[in-house]
Amino acid sequence: MAATTSIPIPLSSLKRALNDITNGTSETTFSPDVSCTRAQIVTFLWRATGRPEPTIMKNPFLDVDEGMYYTKAVYWASENGITLGTDATHFSPDITVSRGQGVTFLYRFAGERTDTDNPFKDISEDAYYFDAVQWAVANDVTTGKTAELFAPGDDCTRAQIITFLYRALGRK
Repeated sequence: MAATTSIPIPLSSLKRALNDITNGTSETTFSPDVSCTRAQIVTFLWRATGRPEPTIMKNPFLDVDEGMYYTKAVYWASENGITLGTDATHFSPDITVSRGQGVTFLYRFAGERTDTDNPFKDISEDAYYFDAVQWAVANDVTTGKTAELFAPGDDCTRAQIITFLYRALGRK
């Protein structure tokens, strides 16, 4: 299994997907190599589902203010079990998402447990993201950084998470 650095997606399809999910970091830039935050990833997922209104009545997180671009997305992700927060009362919206966290959000959003061989030396069966990584590999959401390394602790860039999401949307 070889590592993939780009995917053969028609530019028109990618632009349409990105426009529905993210507006970029400015009117003219996407910033693909910038690390993705927890707020950004749940917002991408929320937008990918059509921006459903959350039913949550009380904010479960002390660090999620009303009216932020990600507020409804965090509520939706919380009530749907996509995120549990970084502890019982904090979501940590500005913290960078690791690759392990990124595929875990996607797995909780779209995945089902998969029994497959673990191709990565850096993924142990007791890691919270083990099932998520196995699902992502089995469904061609990712091939890892190399054939033997997933690099779960590395920052997940905006380009990586949008690529993962683009690939995962076909399985939802």
